[in-house]
Amino acid sequence: MLLRTLFCVLAAAVAYYATTQIAWALCFPDSKVSLFFPPHAVLVSILLLVPARHWWAYTLAAVTAHFIATQRANWPPIYALHCEFFDAVKALVAAAAIRLLIKSPLKALTLRDSVVFVLVAVVLVPFAAAFWGAALTIYHGFGSHYWVEWRNLGISNAVTTVVLVPALLLGAHHLFVRRPKVPTVRRAVEAMLVAASMAAIGIVVFDRTPAGPNATPPLLYTPIPLLVWAALRFGLAGISMAMLLITFQAIWGTMRGHGPFLDQSPADNALALQMFLLMTATPLMLLAVVVEEERRTKEALRLRTDLMGLAAESANAAIWVWDLSTDEWWITEHGRALFSLEPGARVNLAALLERVHADDRPARVNAIARSIESRGDYEIEYRVQHPGGEIRWLHARGRCVTSGDGSGPTLLGVSTDVTARKQAEAAAVLEREDLAHLSRVALLGEMTASLAHELNQPLAAMAANAAAAQRFLARDEPDLAEVHAILADIAADGRRAAGIIRGIRNMACKADPKRVLVDVNAVVVDVVRLAHPDAYARHCELTTDRETDLPAVLADPVQLQQVLLNLVINALDAMRSCPAGQCRVEVASRRAGATAVEVSVRDRGPGLPAGPPGRVFERFFSTKPDGMGMGLAIARSIIEAHAGTLDAENADGGGARFWFRLPAHESAVAPVTAPAI
Repeated sequence: MLLRTLFCVLAAAVAYYATTQIAWALCFPDSKVSLFFPPHAVLVSILLLVPARHWWAYTLAAVTAHFIATQRANWPPIYALHCEFFDAVKALVAAAAIRLLIKSPLKALTLRDSVVFVLVAVVLVPFAAAFWGAALTIYHGFGSHYWVEWRNLGISNAVTTVVLVPALLLGAHHLFVRRPKVPTVRRAVEAMLVAASMAAIGIVVFDRTPAGPNATPPLLYTPIPLLVWAALRFGLAGISMAMLLITFQAIWGTMRGHGPFLDQSPADNALALQMFLLMTATPLMLLAVVVEEERRTKEALRLRTDLMGLAAESANAAIWVWDLSTDEWWITEHGRALFSLEPGARVNLAALLERVHADDRPARVNAIARSIESRGDYEIEYRVQHPGGEIRWLHARGRCVTSGDGSGPTLLGVSTDVTARKQAEAAAVLEREDLAHLSRVALLGEMTASLAHELNQPLAAMAANAAAAQRFLARDEPDLAEVHAILADIAADGRRAAGIIRGIRNMACKADPKRVLVDVNAVVVDVVRLAHPDAYARHCELTTDRETDLPAVLADPVQLQQVLLNLVINALDAMRSCPAGQCRVEVASRRAGATAVEVSVRDRGPGLPAGPPGRVFERFFSTKPDGMGMGLAIARSIIEAHAGTLDAENADGGGARFWFRLPAHESAVAPVTAPAI
């Protein structure tokens, strides 16, 4: 790496020395005015290409090379050293300013970057440094008019910078960084024709036209169309090469005594030539940058459009744009297919709304209207009904934007076919309902002995009361009042048994889910009554703590009963080894803030197993020897389907606490109760 750097520094010194000799050669006959000063452009270009930490080495090499050249030309050493220092500072300031103000890469320059380059490197640095350079020249006796020297130095460096720096940077970029693409035959032929035509016209204008008052100034405009062509068709590289060709042709012809720049004094002739080059190169360079920036923008837009189309096709989505000011629509072909529109048919809002399902049409219209009114986004899912009767689900997202040119708002939209997802969701709901039903049946299976005992009591009482009634009726003078009381007891026991059977039937049957306003306290009472026989058989106390005037929840009462019953049975199972007199389960209900209702089940067992609390809700995880690990997973899925949460924690004082929260319904306090079980 060190040898490579040393070689590059030595090459820079050689290049600076050679271009210094060229600069001295590019002077009018019998004049010391340099038309072109390539060393400045060379050093600025080198500093822009190499790391800033190496600038000192390249600057020192350039200063040394220039000093050697001046000494061979018999310059006074002090004046030569002053010139070296002046040139070095000028190049360093220009390179530092460009590095600081222009961040875009060379192949992605913008119009702003080009304007900054012109203002800094072509105007400010050369003409500001010329104040110092002109004073230095006058001080050492190499000039007689300060402002003439200031003008000569400023314009010479400005012309060199605008013509040569872009060409050197682009050449180095293509040579060392990124080789240019091989042009097509057509483009290569076009470039050769432009170059040949420009060379021919340059020969006529700058080398075959006789000098003097009879020279034809309008011929100077002859190369302009070709320069514009080079800028438009070949960008910054094309105009840089073309300006180099024109510059050297003009200087060559002028130095040979030909062309339109020799009818005044040497200083004025140099100024005329330099101003022609400066005023020609600067706007054409800006034009080339604008053209390349527009070309990059169009290419990026085309690429983005292709990527967006590919993404839309991959996502089975339609993209559309609605210009509200002109009522003009653009929609992708896939969008036409989603809405069953003919390929050439005119698209408008009415045609699209005609395809929307009648039940979903108002919601879609309102969503679009709100987006337009608020200049915001909307998102909605709706159904589309095709002419053949097929119904598809679409998920639509839109955004209303306002264009910067004041032409009016535009609505942008993406519609995706989500029919498969909707069908999968429906299948998942059915699967969850099947699992919930099986879980309820399993719960009832676990409680079979307790339920049989609970049913046996009223049935046995009914049989005993019926036998007693028969005995009373067998008497000669039956006591009808006593018989009437016995029959009332039989009816009460029958209702009790019927209630138990009805609860079992509600829990065991598979019916369509139906969400109504539910009083959670009623659910708590019914579940506790159903689980009471099991708790009694386990010698466990089952209590409730219900907060009054709870708001209603919108839910399926049977599914809520299933969740709560599962939590209660799990709590009873957790206390199998609980000492007598300490086995107690508490079911509580309360408000959870202003917008939710909470129901909890607290036991006095060993608590949650080691690990994260949420693990108990994973499928197939169970602490029971014969458990399947599905009950709590199903319970959580039911609560989440109701927009609620189900969680667990270790309670203070021992045991575990399971609780679920459900959002309160907007209608506040619930007068509706769950079906009795």
